[in-house]
Amino acid sequence: MSPSEKKHLYLPERDRSFWKGDADLNLPLVYLAWGYRDFHKKPIPASCHEGWVCALIEEGCPTMMVKKQSMMMPAGTLALIGPDCPFGWKDSATGPSKFLLWMWRTFTAPDLCAGLNATFVTRLLNRRDRKPFVLLHDLCRREVLRPAAPDKSYLEGCRIIFEATMQRTIKSQLPNSQQVSELGELAKAWMNRHFESEEPVARLCDYLSISQSTLYRLFMAEFRMSPLSCFHQLRMQKASELLTTSKLPVKEIAFQLGYKHFNDFSRAYRKHYGHSPTNSR
Repeated sequence: MSPSEKKHLYLPERDRSFWKGDADLNLPLVYLAWGYRDFHKKPIPASCHEGWVCALIEEGCPTMMVKKQSMMMPAGTLALIGPDCPFGWKDSATGPSKFLLWMWRTFTAPDLCAGLNATFVTRLLNRRDRKPFVLLHDLCRREVLRPAAPDKSYLEGCRIIFEATMQRTIKSQLPNSQQVSELGELAKAWMNRHFESEEPVARLCDYLSISQSTLYRLFMAEFRMSPLSCFHQLRMQKASELLTTSKLPVKEIAFQLGYKHFNDFSRAYRKHYGHSPTNSR
């Protein structure tokens, strides 16, 4: 390790948002930072650190200097840097940057400790995949800012969840289109289990924790149809399957699929397939 790569933590100005743990407490979390930084006015020299550093860029596009390379870090970028990997920050083309940052004393997962100790990895996350990290940072921040000393076991619990979340994130190689498809398939699986629902769109939004407008955009992008149209199509496919493979009465099939009146089911089936349910038998 060269002199320039000696382990050192460059602290921001005292009025900036950060927390540094007391070395005597030997807490799992060494350092926590958040808020805005202007790396153009105050760049941070490259150095190694006493723990594993993870940074999530929320706004802006700072430049990270890592292993003698300059990397643009657009909003949504998550970076994990091993303790023996020198890195620093310099100017941003968009002005001040907003970020979340952790420094954990150690990780226990073999594939992280052995494979990334002297290097780094980055991932560009969509808003949905950033949420677990934002929540974890909030939990850590609330704990370290308590009037009493931070609880070591609580922070250790946060570290375990953080490490598991990080492992899942960096192992994922799915492009954004496939990530959307994964959410789309989750939505379709829910529909296939809840044909009896009288308000499938609203209930599905609750299940996925997204708005109706987001759900609509997802289905139009993935399936080229609205959520309600997709629900109706899946319902009709299930009706056809039950009619041809089961001995259930047609009225019973209608009730299983959420129709309160057989005539409503019959009209919907005829409109979709061009013939009555009984003709499918």
